[in-house]
Amino acid sequence: MVKASHDSTGDLAHVLVCAGSIAQWLETTPTQWRVQIDALIRAVGGVGVRWLTICPSAGVSSADDRTAICEAIIASRGGHRSGDRVSVIADEGLLVVVDSCADGQQRLVNAIAQLSTNQVIDEAKLAATLMSPASGEPDLVLVLGSPTKIPESLVWELAYSELVFLDVPWLRCDVEHIQMAIGDFQRRDRRFGGVDS
Repeated sequence: MVKASHDSTGDLAHVLVCAGSIAQWLETTPTQWRVQIDALIRAVGGVGVRWLTICPSAGVSSADDRTAICEAIIASRGGHRSGDRVSVIADEGLLVVVDSCADGQQRLVNAIAQLSTNQVIDEAKLAATLMSPASGEPDLVLVLGSPTKIPESLVWELAYSELVFLDVPWLRCDVEHIQMAIGDFQRRDRRFGGVDS
């Protein structure tokens, strides 16, 4: 994996929130989407976050399911749909991307399919396509759920991202929970896979 070019002093440009199952997302109303997205935006405001990505933690979804989720998000916040993702520009240029694909392997397949067959696919190109429109891998991955299970939607993001687990249900996560996770991230000494000597 290509290490994000961030220092270990708490630089936080990209946050990924992995929360809720596809079934829970399908039950989330446009009003609930607005409340959740607004809470996440408020929570990351003021700490330099430029990209906020939200993805489900688990579940199998059909194309119709992903379309329904994207339509609910657009009905709540507006935005632009590209494939399984909806992008919304929030205050101060923060870009919020909601990715409705819960299968990390499928997300990799989708990213590879977007790349031209005439070019050499290398790690940097794949990372850029997979994380687009963000410019790099997440600094912080906040997983709402048990710390004993890595969500199946996360594949690529686990190499250099810091993981924080909060045992909080999807629709009960609020500003205070996110700010607590950011505080945890900022207290860590990031070694990007390195070890103390």
